[in-house]
Amino acid sequence: MPALDGIRILDMTQYEAGPSCTQALAWLGADVVKIEPTETGEPGRSLAVGGNYSAYFCNWNANKRSVALDLTKPAGRDLLMRMLPKYDVFIENYGPGVVEKLELEYEKLAAAHPPLIYAQVKGFGNDGPYAHYKAYDMVAQAASGAFASTGELGGKPLLPGPTIGDSGTGMQMGMAILAAYVQRLRTGEGQRIELSMQEAVTFYMRTRIAFAGNWGEQAVPRLGNIMGAAPTGLYPCAGDGPNDYAYLITVTDRH
Repeated sequence: MPALDGIRILDMTQYEAGPSCTQALAWLGADVVKIEPTETGEPGRSLAVGGNYSAYFCNWNANKRSVALDLTKPAGRDLLMRMLPKYDVFIENYGPGVVEKLELEYEKLAAAHPPLIYAQVKGFGNDGPYAHYKAYDMVAQAASGAFASTGELGGKPLLPGPTIGDSGTGMQMGMAILAAYVQRLRTGEGQRIELSMQEAVTFYMRTRIAFAGNWGEQAVPRLGNIMGAAPTGLYPCAGDGPNDYAYLITVTDRH
């Protein structure tokens, strides 16, 4: 039996930060039902290559089921509220103010289904001076320092390849949801969880920050492929292809 068999999740997320979370839980056995807008579906469906089932959408939404609801209309919201008591988790990662405009805020859903775990992924949280800012992966990476610390020594910043602003936040949210579920097993109480993408990415920045030199006094420098003394480094290999390189790392004398 899958580890999360029996856990049911209403997934009102889009693009990657939320979908990466719910997909990870689905792979572990949770039953995830994705709420998509009528007509077009989730915007990630047509991202990158077009169509209504792009590779991008498949990568983050495989192993889920979907239902199309027009949440801008009372009938759509009423159907969602009737579905709600059958689920353990509701998660959304829409822009600032969207769920409030749709009248699907935490207070309303928790009143209708008190054991609910209500999870939100926001770029900069629900309060504070940047709460109204929208965010995508590269925005979170830039605001957290990941963008600035990536690149060659003396060169310009480079966007990291892995989308840790989105999927990295999603993995943290998955762990938070499971922690809340364990707590609910003990207390019977639901709760609200909120994660800021900018703050989540700083979790992955700690090693770079620790090796920055004057910790807390200067920005983390760009070091390219430097990570310690020689022979640690990147070396070209025969073949001369774009990825024909070997990275060696030696940390101890035995290495």
